[in-house]
Amino acid sequence: MKAKSIFLLAFVCIVAVSCEQMGHKAVSLKEAYDGSFKMGCAINPFMVNGRNPEATELLLTHFNAISPDNAMKPESLHPGPEVWNFGPADSYCEFGREHGMFVLGHTLCWHNQTPEFFWTRPDGTPKSREELVETLRSYIETVVTHFAGKVDAWDVVNEIVAEDGGFRDLGWVKAFGGDGYEVARLAFQFANEYAPENTELYYNEFNVWRPSKLEGVINLVRRLRADGLRVDGVGIQAHWGLNYPKTEYIESAIEQLAALGVKVMITELDVDVLPISKEGQVIGRSLQDPQFQLEEFEEFLDPYKDGLPEEVETQLADRYEQLFRIFYDHRDQIDRVTFWGLHDGASWKNGSPISGRTNYPLLFKRDLTPHKALAKVLAIPEPKTAE
Repeated sequence: MKAKSIFLLAFVCIVAVSCEQMGHKAVSLKEAYDGSFKMGCAINPFMVNGRNPEATELLLTHFNAISPDNAMKPESLHPGPEVWNFGPADSYCEFGREHGMFVLGHTLCWHNQTPEFFWTRPDGTPKSREELVETLRSYIETVVTHFAGKVDAWDVVNEIVAEDGGFRDLGWVKAFGGDGYEVARLAFQFANEYAPENTELYYNEFNVWRPSKLEGVINLVRRLRADGLRVDGVGIQAHWGLNYPKTEYIESAIEQLAALGVKVMITELDVDVLPISKEGQVIGRSLQDPQFQLEEFEEFLDPYKDGLPEEVETQLADRYEQLFRIFYDHRDQIDRVTFWGLHDGASWKNGSPISGRTNYPLLFKRDLTPHKALAKVLAIPEPKTAE
């Protein structure tokens, strides 16, 4: 047996002992939360192509749902006007199907990671409304048709609602002259038209815990459904921190969205432990300024290069315990909880909002051993009694 395989076996045994001591026999996330909600993870090509077998083994041990980190975003699938690249996304879908996992398609309509030619002509001039509609329609038709029967659901529209509940004037919305609802309506219209009936259609958004933004998301879903469009669920992106958002905001978002009669998912979950990431993603591009690469700023903004201090490790464990207590208490309203990455080294939070930092936002460390948080998360569900 290879050394790394022995290492992973030892890790599973350690977790099992920890859970036994806490009165819970589950040794994997998907086992612990079986019957509560699906356990998901965003994955990269290395977990699909066999180049990191230890990570793949860890993924299959703990998760029964997958999301693609970048392989199904527009710039990956359609990088040029006459260029399509389905290979990595096909491999992702095949991997999920082979292992009996819930497979998410992410994402059809987004302002980011979408090539400029989606909105402009070859000469650089803006496309007309008719051209934009046809571009959006043909893209969704091509992609949704190609992956028909390969994915279980699509994030149809991603991050179109602004903090004040209006629409973000970016990408498709800007190209359409600021008419965000028209963009969302068309995207869901085409997804409704081309997706198989058994493929679920979702809206996905960050900072949904903000009352003003939550109201905007609720209004959007209501309008879409009033127009006769199928919206099966809403994903609450959970790029959160040690002290934010407030738990009452999280619970309110879950409850209000569930009251719409749609599935609620906790998506893109990670807990940022580094400074200046307060309130999630709304800190702006100013932190990319060269001044923040100077020594005095680097020491402050990237304090844990040599490892996470025990005190912060405990805070991370307590925060994950707090969050999963909320999720478990609302298990009748939550369909899936998805981590945005398997281990700390694979997290986008190492590069955002400042590149090159060392973050520790997930349940597993860079060497694939668990943070203390894992045992606490595993211990939350009540032990299943024998019949």
